[in-house]
Amino acid sequence: MKTTKKVLFLITLISFCACKNDPKVKDEKAAYTTAAADSECLAPASWFTIVNNTRQTPAPNEGPTSAFANNATVTNCDFHQWSWQKFLWLTNEVNGQPQFMSTLIQVNSRGQKLDATKGIVLTDSAQASSTTDILKTPNYPTGVPPSTTVYYSIFMDSLLYDTMVKYAPIAKKDPNLVKGVAFPVGALEVKSSWIDASVLKDTSTYFITQGEINGVKKKVALLGIHVVGVVENHPEFVWATFEHENLAPAYDWSKATPTTDAPVTSTVDYPFFNKATTATVTNITSKNGIYTDVFSVYKYGVPVEKAMKGTHNVQLYMQTSQDASVNFNNIRTINESVKKQLQGVWNNYFYNGSIWINTAKFPTPQAQAAALDSLGRNLSNSQPGKLVRGSVAAANITMETYVQVGFGKPSSIHAVTVNSLVNCFSCHNASVGSNTSPLYISHVFTGYLDNLNGLSRLQVKQKHVDEIMKQYTLRLQGK
Repeated sequence: MKTTKKVLFLITLISFCACKNDPKVKDEKAAYTTAAADSECLAPASWFTIVNNTRQTPAPNEGPTSAFANNATVTNCDFHQWSWQKFLWLTNEVNGQPQFMSTLIQVNSRGQKLDATKGIVLTDSAQASSTTDILKTPNYPTGVPPSTTVYYSIFMDSLLYDTMVKYAPIAKKDPNLVKGVAFPVGALEVKSSWIDASVLKDTSTYFITQGEINGVKKKVALLGIHVVGVVENHPEFVWATFEHENLAPAYDWSKATPTTDAPVTSTVDYPFFNKATTATVTNITSKNGIYTDVFSVYKYGVPVEKAMKGTHNVQLYMQTSQDASVNFNNIRTINESVKKQLQGVWNNYFYNGSIWINTAKFPTPQAQAAALDSLGRNLSNSQPGKLVRGSVAAANITMETYVQVGFGKPSSIHAVTVNSLVNCFSCHNASVGSNTSPLYISHVFTGYLDNLNGLSRLQVKQKHVDEIMKQYTLRLQGK
């Protein structure tokens, strides 16, 4: 018994020290000190091979010979390694540009190809939660730097594009004909967030490229990026997210209690937070009309909560369908491993988690597609015993800013429960109205389909918002 207690104490001590030394934990380090310390998820040196002064990260193995092909042996770390390797592969330099710009197809929200010669073409600014949820930089009294808007771009590979073009007309004719049809292994979608680079006080740590904002040529800076791909046994896609490491402050869980939120302040300015302000849950709530001074709630998309144990106010991982300590520790250690080996501007971006589902009970592609159809809007359910794995509260501060603690108008952060958690599958699932298909998991597919049905860009957006809110409300009601 004494030996067991000593081992447990040692694990806790090691974990505390590991988190304390994590440069991205900062003020929230007290909130995540229970991460498992008995394993590490690392980035192999082969990812950072330099040839002719450029990094040449190999593409990850995703098919029948990959780690994902065996549900009995695939690990949490395998998904995090795929996420980082895919990001690094996408940012390999090809013809003077990162590979995602050089070899993928840039489309708008309705799946229409855009002119690649214009660089990053930007027109969409509303987030998924509402047509009025727009993220901006602070509006300083002096007007310097000026407040500006975040815009979004979409890229996809030819495999996803060709599948979309093939099946959308079929779905338009008869939705029942695409039930059980999924995107093939290797299909890839990349969504990214950008800002006019001229408003940043220091652009040296950002990837900067030529772009066009509403038809005006601009130098644009990359803020965040979703890397979304299909691997063997996972037609739901693996949803990984990355963001620049210093965009907004983190919520200080050490100052919160089970019944009160902690006001968010900062001693330094961030691109999306003015140090002269104090923020609350209203700053990250949908349809509140507050477009700046935002903050991130859950580090690496791992939800935590405050509770009373006796007379003590303690920090706990929220009980969900994923072992939180293992997931958190794997993300932390692979980020550290990449940080030590990666050179150049991409070393200023970090991995904030990914999400997928456990498909062990569905051994064939047909069974997996049928499961996605049957789960519909409940795909996102991360209650204990459910299928969601990874970062069950995954969010990017520039793309899911206003749904970090749920859709609608949550009154507080401390009242969030596992039932009200939001993640990628809250918006991206196989259900659209009364129809189901794994193809509908991609909003570009549904946007392309809506375009075939004659909807405008604004109508497509509003339809997405209405569908998401309807699904979320029904799920909360247990329907």
